[in-house]
Amino acid sequence: MAQEAREAINAGQAIVDALVREGVETVFCLPGSHIIEMYGALREAPSIRLVTCKSESNISLFADAYGRLTRRPGVCLLTAGPGALNSVAGVAQAYGAASPVVHITGGVPLNASREAFHGVDDPEFTAEMYKRVTKWSARIRNIEEVPSVMARAFHIAQSGRPGPVHVEIPRLSDYAPYLLQKEPAVLAPYQPKPAEVVSPTQEDVNYFAQRLLAAKSPVLCAGKGVIRKNAMAELAEVSELLSIPVIYTQDAIGVIPDDHPFAAGHYIATRSDPRVKKVMEKADLVFSVGLRADTAETDHLSKFAPPDRMLVGFDDGEDEHYSRKDEIVADPKLFLSALLDRVRGEKRPVNEELKKTIAETRSAFRESVKTFLDGSRSLKPVHSGFILETIAGFVKPDSIVVSDVGNCQMWARYYLPFHNPESFMQSGVWNAMSFALPTAIVAKMEFPDRDVIGIAGDGASLMTIADFVTACDYGANIVLVVFNDGAYSQMIGQQQKLYGKVYGLDFKSPDFAAIAEACGGLGIRVEEPEDLAGALEKALAADVPAIVDVTTSYYELPPY
Repeated sequence: MAQEAREAINAGQAIVDALVREGVETVFCLPGSHIIEMYGALREAPSIRLVTCKSESNISLFADAYGRLTRRPGVCLLTAGPGALNSVAGVAQAYGAASPVVHITGGVPLNASREAFHGVDDPEFTAEMYKRVTKWSARIRNIEEVPSVMARAFHIAQSGRPGPVHVEIPRLSDYAPYLLQKEPAVLAPYQPKPAEVVSPTQEDVNYFAQRLLAAKSPVLCAGKGVIRKNAMAELAEVSELLSIPVIYTQDAIGVIPDDHPFAAGHYIATRSDPRVKKVMEKADLVFSVGLRADTAETDHLSKFAPPDRMLVGFDDGEDEHYSRKDEIVADPKLFLSALLDRVRGEKRPVNEELKKTIAETRSAFRESVKTFLDGSRSLKPVHSGFILETIAGFVKPDSIVVSDVGNCQMWARYYLPFHNPESFMQSGVWNAMSFALPTAIVAKMEFPDRDVIGIAGDGASLMTIADFVTACDYGANIVLVVFNDGAYSQMIGQQQKLYGKVYGLDFKSPDFAAIAEACGGLGIRVEEPEDLAGALEKALAADVPAIVDVTTSYYELPPY
């Protein structure tokens, strides 16, 4: 499909030529008449795997997951109007998660009339809307623009702080099969634009190193930028070299193994790991890397951190949000690598007292959540904490566990082992229900030799269950554990706390095990606690996607 000679091609071929030349291997899609020309070109591009999803709202979630797991742009393709709008939530999620996504949609004609097919009164509406949830949004005006727009889209998605971009290709007329124009055109050769990274200056590296070395009790704070830029090894080495504890944001869990001697847990506004409080009691300097200035995460950190703080921001560049000398922008991996080169000769004595404090706090916490379940492991409906405790027993160091939003996510933070960033994948600051199933499917497709377990409530599962068919279609043999309680249970606790009663939260939940069987997968219904471990073992050994549907109820979370 690559355009070796400059023959005349149509707009659909030009789009697919760009994908081939960018090395795209997978496109997540759902067909529609506004993108039919691209399908003709994709049919002639054997290097690209087309993954046909079943729900437009899930497609951008697939692309987001691909971007996170591979650190390459996740590409999705949807039709105009409803397709573009149904996928906006996943694009916003990718923006919050700093996940590179190239979101391509068809569009109504450039001069579409009011109430055009798949349109509203303003033909520019979807492209304008996407400007608010992407790094860049473009509506192509003529076929000659296709190579330059696509090259810029991939460039922006991967540069600086990665994120989503939106490219919209208008249809020639309401019902024409052509994009932009009927006649093919000879286009300029496609020229990819390499991603840009923000390199630190040696002056900044020296300044931050001096401040770090002068501090008596510094703390490292890691954000998701360390994960996105694959700088986990450098972070751990800085910690070990200088005996500095590492705390991290809740969407950076796994940035350092939880059992690392200097891992001091995640912080969040409502439920921070108890190790965070311990190491912050004596902290005289907090050095953050992989976060952005003026975000909720940095704002919350300022409420319990000492006044002396430094930040290496994860952004495309410094702007009005970076107002102090102690706040700069640089690629997390490049900065931590340069910092290591600067401080390797400055090794501090190992802080054994600090290691002991962290280990004792972690051990006491683990023992407390274990004890919390005493007397509850045999309860019916099955206790939520027991479900997570049982799942944890099956998690290997290379297992991928994906959590949806809700009580399952909250319980997971207490009981799951965190070996790496894939040990506990969650949606992040956007925090929209429907994350688990699409992400688990992508994880299994990209890493077929690793166990992939998704955990989700029945409410979140109902939002995405159509794509369990996709798991079966493509042999993505995941295990999805559904917490089936017939309610939006995370809201139960919040309403009870606020009003003393609950309203509008329950619904009739289906038998998800039966749904799995109907789709061609394995379904196991668990109503007795003693059956759970056996069900998980059977599901993990299955040669088809599986759903373990566990009847549960709302249970209070343990205290931190």
